[in-house]
Amino acid sequence: MSRCLSLALVLALVAPPAAAHPLARAPDLGAWQPAWLFGHGLKDMSQGTPSPTSRTPTIAPPTSVLAAAPALPPPGDMSSGTAAPAVPLDPPSPVPEDTSSGTSPPPVPTTPAADPSLPPAPPALPPHLMRLRPAVDVPVIALGLVMWLGTNLAARDMRWSGCQACDRSHINGLDRRVLGNESLAAAHASDALLYTAIAAPIVADLADTLVAGRRAPGSYRHAAGGWARNVVVLFEVLAVNVGLNNLVKYAVRRPRPYSYEPESDLGDVQAEEARLSFYSGHTSTAFAMMSAWATLFTLRHPRARAAVPAWLVAVGLAATTGVLRVEAGKHFWTDVLFGSVAGTAIGVLVPLLHRNDRGRRFSAGMSPTPRGALVSLTGRF
Repeated sequence: MSRCLSLALVLALVAPPAAAHPLARAPDLGAWQPAWLFGHGLKDMSQGTPSPTSRTPTIAPPTSVLAAAPALPPPGDMSSGTAAPAVPLDPPSPVPEDTSSGTSPPPVPTTPAADPSLPPAPPALPPHLMRLRPAVDVPVIALGLVMWLGTNLAARDMRWSGCQACDRSHINGLDRRVLGNESLAAAHASDALLYTAIAAPIVADLADTLVAGRRAPGSYRHAAGGWARNVVVLFEVLAVNVGLNNLVKYAVRRPRPYSYEPESDLGDVQAEEARLSFYSGHTSTAFAMMSAWATLFTLRHPRARAAVPAWLVAVGLAATTGVLRVEAGKHFWTDVLFGSVAGTAIGVLVPLLHRNDRGRRFSAGMSPTPRGALVSLTGRF
């Protein structure tokens, strides 16, 4: 009797926690219930079927739980050792929104639409055409000006005996035709064209800058900065040209055509200026400045049809200057031809070296050879 009371007391203590297990509150599980583990609804192991009298009523869970939890299949017959066939699970149906509490799900963040009343953003301003490096540009400009000014001051009081006894047969046939030319009008006209060739690129580039500044609002200051950079490049072209020209002139000391005459209205035949013919400074300066401006115009408008007329005007003005120097008797034809080549090379190369282009590559090197050294200069413009 005491054993029965002890067993009943143990069952009374164990049964409530087992009934509170989640498996005991599952939806309708058919013939199988978790309570059979504790002696409720035990199956008849000998017959393989549960006892009809051993089933216990189950409490139906709330509708929301039934909708969220899928139905579990019966574990099958424990006596036979076979599992029940798998039952496909239906996807859970969406739970209806609970509006009884008066709360709503948080709103989904959306990208705000652009306000049509606001003006569009201004277009980005293009980078400047020229790139300056003060550590390089300032010394180059200063060196060119020092060479030009120093040679002029040093030769101001220098004199020589003249070229009355010079042998004219040593002059080539092309230059010999220039002997005897003497025209003050042509000399003055060449001076006027020289000053025009120096000032015209600055004024023309300013006009082009003002036209380009009208394309985008607020870009006049940006365009003015680009024009200032171009002026520095043009001034560097002028300094390099005059410095190199004076250096070659005082190294060669070739007599001018009018120095072969005993007397000339163009100048003193015994002055140092009378033997500074090679190469023509007027011609090289005109070609350098005009070709530099045409190069800047072409770089700013690479697809413009006006690039060809700009080059024609530039070359025409510079070539006219050279022809007038020959007609005036100031230079030989070879002086003018060499001056045009040197001036064009400086006028094109200096702007290209300042071009603000990340794809440009420029390098210089030197490699030894059996007879000396080979200097190489490579670049992509």
